[in-house]
Amino acid sequence: MWDGGDTAAIQPAVLRSSATVIFQDFGQYLFSARVNIGLGRTERLDDMDAIVRAARQAGADEFIRRLPNGYYTMLGQVFELGGDLSVGQWQRMVLARAFFRDAPLVILDEPTASLDPRAERDLFEGMRRLFVDRAVLLVSHRFSSVLMADRIYVLQEGEIVEHGTHAELPAAGGLYAEMFNLQATAFLEPDRR
Repeated sequence: MWDGGDTAAIQPAVLRSSATVIFQDFGQYLFSARVNIGLGRTERLDDMDAIVRAARQAGADEFIRRLPNGYYTMLGQVFELGGDLSVGQWQRMVLARAFFRDAPLVILDEPTASLDPRAERDLFEGMRRLFVDRAVLLVSHRFSSVLMADRIYVLQEGEIVEHGTHAELPAAGGLYAEMFNLQATAFLEPDRR
């Protein structure tokens, strides 16, 4: 079902244009920063205001502006005056692409894997504000990423085995509680060296 209708009756192009996916192993395209973001919605590639707005939302605008030719800098060391980005900066470029796509369904596969804890917190706070009218499906193995989720679904061998909020699931004593306690124990136990 999609928005109350059978997906078999909906044109595939409509479904594809209604979703954006950010994979943990995302594409790093050797185009300009502008085009890298604009690939999120190619029919709007010339909408520079929206590209800059998306970069700001993803926290990428500041480092893009510092590149030799700003948004027109080719990304990759293979180019003369090409911009060399860190993995975390590339991840922000990909998030900007998702913001630019402006789709009602956002699927995020470990979107903060390359970010430090402060940047991760800032990004999730920003996503909650910016994706307020969208459905966000976050795939994560990190509990810091799912604490603010409205609903958590725990998968085991491809099946949903638990669901609820972070407040409910630890109290249930199931797989979520076990995995959460394993991660938390690493921070709470004294050094055993």
